[in-house]
Amino acid sequence: MHPENEKYIELSAADFPRKCAEYSRRHFLRTMFAADERELDGYFRVYAVFSPMGEDRFDILTMKLREDALAYGSITPLVPAAHWYEREMRDMFGIIPEGHPDPRPLCLHGIYGDVYPLRRDVTTDDIKKSVDFSREDGYFFMRVKGEGVYEIPVGPVHAGIIEPGHFRFSAVGETIYHLDPRLFFTHKGTEKLFESRGFENGVELAERISGVSSFSHSSAYCMAVERMAGMDISPRAKAVRTLVIELERLYNHIGDIGNMCAGTGFALGYAKGAILKESLMALNARLTGSRYLRGINVIGGVTRDVFDAADDVISTLDGVKTGFKHFMEFLLDSISHIERLEGTGLLSREIALKMGATGPAARASGISDDIRRAHPHLSYGSLIFEAHTYQKGDVYSRMMVRREEAECSFSIIDSLIERRHEGELRMPAGKFPAGGSALGYTEGPRGSVFYWIKASGDGSPLRVKVRSASFCNWPLVSYAIHGNIVPDFPLVNKSFNLSYSGCDL
Repeated sequence: MHPENEKYIELSAADFPRKCAEYSRRHFLRTMFAADERELDGYFRVYAVFSPMGEDRFDILTMKLREDALAYGSITPLVPAAHWYEREMRDMFGIIPEGHPDPRPLCLHGIYGDVYPLRRDVTTDDIKKSVDFSREDGYFFMRVKGEGVYEIPVGPVHAGIIEPGHFRFSAVGETIYHLDPRLFFTHKGTEKLFESRGFENGVELAERISGVSSFSHSSAYCMAVERMAGMDISPRAKAVRTLVIELERLYNHIGDIGNMCAGTGFALGYAKGAILKESLMALNARLTGSRYLRGINVIGGVTRDVFDAADDVISTLDGVKTGFKHFMEFLLDSISHIERLEGTGLLSREIALKMGATGPAARASGISDDIRRAHPHLSYGSLIFEAHTYQKGDVYSRMMVRREEAECSFSIIDSLIERRHEGELRMPAGKFPAGGSALGYTEGPRGSVFYWIKASGDGSPLRVKVRSASFCNWPLVSYAIHGNIVPDFPLVNKSFNLSYSGCDL
């Protein structure tokens, strides 16, 4: 049995690319992944999760592949949003998307030998033994040829306290013609770790995938396990999760707007944003014991009732709300700052749709997609709010979407506090069905977060697939930076505010 809004459609390898192309015309590709299910029926499987625009339904196209025939026709030429997913499956499972336009490895750099880490019969010792630091990498960057074209390598080690990522710019003078990013320098084997931790202990792993999206990740993971087990948590637990997700969105959005000021050299704006963000993170610590909102979610509910501290939430948010209003007025009156944002880092609606953009990056390019509305969950189905969109797709639009969404979060939290929420904070988890599977999802600060989990024959984790918003949005930066000048890259990059850790799974 699957959750009511999940429909699995079995296809042959020959029909899979054509059907995916048909679905992509009217549906969003939410995630795509493989699973080693040989212990269940002898096959590997590939899943492509689509959801129709405006409907709370997931159509999950799947095909099975034998171990001695792991090639199929790549869907990337027909569904560009699949490009990283297919490269990831090739690296982690050895499943070959024939005809994929980019044959380079994605997750596994050249130090790894002939090993496919997410196959069930591959151990962590096998992976460690395959590593050889003297091995030639063999990776090549895309080159732009022509008179006056030169390359600027940036990273992978950076001056700030951030994780490694390499950016290879091809430029003429100050104008960027192409950006080829390379990530996954610190691939951690997180999805492999899920298999050995058990479903209940997996919560701690989920909330450590991406620091500033800890609660979004743990909520999506818990939702997937609960849906698989047929559990319906109480209205009170749902309300707690909803409120805390909105607190996470608030401190991220306000902090991101301040960080954009750092991209234009506007130190006072950056400081004002940091002060407001710190007020919210201090509130997080008082409410939950964690500035990053960890330790709250558990399978079956939550560990703390944040409504017990409603007075603290109200008084803190009243102060932040007033400060944020003045902060935005200050920024919008700063002409030199706004001129740097307008028309910079343009991402067209067409490219955003084709490449599977999510979150503020998508909505700033005119795509009205918000998982809270498209697939109502937790308390969102009973709340009234909008998915705010802008049309230009520039840095200014991404800032303004965050402003509108921050205002919306204030309103959602007020509505939740005004209502009564009944029920226990936590229900016992019980047993997990053998071979069961389900999706979990939520709208995090950077965009949608998806988990797909499947149980083995004994009810333990067989596969936990994580799809962060950053995994969808990193490729968009190359399109947004084209035609801009080199000094605008930090600004454009901060307007997306993407996570390295959220991809290095």
